Amino acid sequence: MLKILMTCAGFILILMFLIQGIRKLSGGGTGWESKRWGAGLIGLFIVGAVPLGFALYTEMFDQRLDANIGLGLAMLFVWAYCLILLCVTLVIWGRYMYKKANSK
Repeated sequence: MLKILMTCAGFILILMFLIQGIRKLSGGGTGWESKRWGAGLIGLFIVGAVPLGFALYTEMFDQRLDANIGLGLAMLFVWAYCLILLCVTLVIWGRYMYKKANSK
């Protein structure tokens, strides 16, 4: 249960850093540029939240003694998804830092 909750916290934290990076890279985060990314970010959240919700539901309410392959696949997918989001976040923040350094 702790692994699922820590994964959920990490997923939300990575998504928050991604949102902040996109806002800074687009130039302030207000106006049309910020609204344009809204639907995509909601989609990214849903793609990651559905397997996490399934894993949490299975862990809390399914009391089997055998191996649960669905829980393992859900966690593997979420960890891989978090890793991809983290790489994208690092690229976006790297581009922001590069633009900031070259603008001076």
